[in-house]
Amino acid sequence: MSLAGKQCIVSGGSRGIGLAIARLFAAEGAACTLVGRDRPRLDTAVKTLERGDDDTLQHDISCFDVGTVNGWEKLKASTKHQNCDILVNAAGISQNSFLFATKPSDLDALIATNLMGTVWGCKYFVPKMMKQKGGCIINVSSLLATHGGRGASVYAASKAGVVALTRSLAWEVGRFGIRANVLLPGYVKTDMTEGMDANGELSALIPMGRLGLDTEVAEAALFLATNSYAHNCVLNIDGGLSAT
Repeated sequence: MSLAGKQCIVSGGSRGIGLAIARLFAAEGAACTLVGRDRPRLDTAVKTLERGDDDTLQHDISCFDVGTVNGWEKLKASTKHQNCDILVNAAGISQNSFLFATKPSDLDALIATNLMGTVWGCKYFVPKMMKQKGGCIINVSSLLATHGGRGASVYAASKAGVVALTRSLAWEVGRFGIRANVLLPGYVKTDMTEGMDANGELSALIPMGRLGLDTEVAEAALFLATNSYAHNCVLNIDGGLSAT
């Protein structure tokens, strides 16, 4: 399946895994809309997307907090986004504190961004895909959804919710020609993991001996986007860490 001419929305698309997915999808011919809450970062990110030779290919940005309903409603209503062939929910924030020491406002933000941001994206764009009689949803979870993590309890819980959401959604939407899959990256080199492997102790725990690259996660997303029988996949991409 080719991505040429496909309309793709990527939340968390201004950096990290989301941006790597958008760059690869754009290189494969998709028109990408990057969603995030930092406009200058979005403006910079969208300029890095390949446009190819198709003058009709238009990349775009949409600046809002994915954890809020209003932003998704406005994006859905936009005349620029009457179609959505691929929805990638990659927005996320991290946690590095024990539950008892985490501020309530930080807990709310983790759930709102990591889980509800994905819920809202699916809720508002599944109906468009139903009218189109097809579409692809790729949600980005985390290895911690199944393995947990010290100092990341609510992050892990939010990402586990993304897995459960995706699997239930796959049952609901498959009859409409919509595919729903979820990625479970392990530790990937992004600004969220910067400094975590300074002395190599983390890499030593991973069978492949290193952290992953955001481009490697993007390649996994491309497989999910282009394989027409990939549905209800829970795809680990963790260098073998889940085997330990």
